[in-house]
Amino acid sequence: MRQEEIEQALKNKEIKVYLQPQVDLHTEKIVGAESLVRWEKDSAIIPPNEFIPFCEQTGYITQIDHYVLETVCSFIQKWKKKIPIAVNESRRHLYNPHHIEDLQRTVEKYEVEAKYIELEMTETAVVHDIKMAKEAERRVHALGFKVAMDDFGTGYSSFSMLREIQIDILKIDKSFVDEVTQDRRGKIIIEAIIQMAKRLEMITIAEGIETKEQAQYLKTIGCDIAQGYYYAFPIPIEKFERRYLA
Repeated sequence: MRQEEIEQALKNKEIKVYLQPQVDLHTEKIVGAESLVRWEKDSAIIPPNEFIPFCEQTGYITQIDHYVLETVCSFIQKWKKKIPIAVNESRRHLYNPHHIEDLQRTVEKYEVEAKYIELEMTETAVVHDIKMAKEAERRVHALGFKVAMDDFGTGYSSFSMLREIQIDILKIDKSFVDEVTQDRRGKIIIEAIIQMAKRLEMITIAEGIETKEQAQYLKTIGCDIAQGYYYAFPIPIEKFERRYLA
């Protein structure tokens, strides 16, 4: 992959914003969505794992993240029924001293309340500089944004980071969910995570739900929200608007 290809894709608006619904496990109503990106090129869709790592390495990820935020805000602005949308915060944002101001300018530009934007951090984004991540978290909370930890449990420092950083939403990684109805040890771990999150007053979202059995089990142990193919595949933001918010 070459930088010229990414530049052209951004210029031609081939990078598209998709949304995947997040469903309240108790009411089964859509209460939010996660924003994702797809590269639509020559009538084909290039999945993110084929271009996002390159963009993270070269720095283009910041342009993509900003484009996603702008797109999401432009849609939220016109929705009568507003729901929070999660957007990615790459590691490079933490090292940009102007990033918080950029976030504020964007929501003000579209007259969107910050509470409708959930900023997703991953452990890898935080672990490189806890001090800087704490300061970023403090500032975005002061502006009214929500902070989510994505892919929780996949790294070595997840629990220690919960002590350091104030998290509003804990997203439990798909790897914990896959065998949750059969693996006894997995059940013990995911139940402990959910109980811990409740005591820390965090909302829990389980990712990668693919079966009814998984959804029912997570509901019984107190998980708040589910996201996955069992409920809906990611779809273009325009189609999401028509299907769920019309």
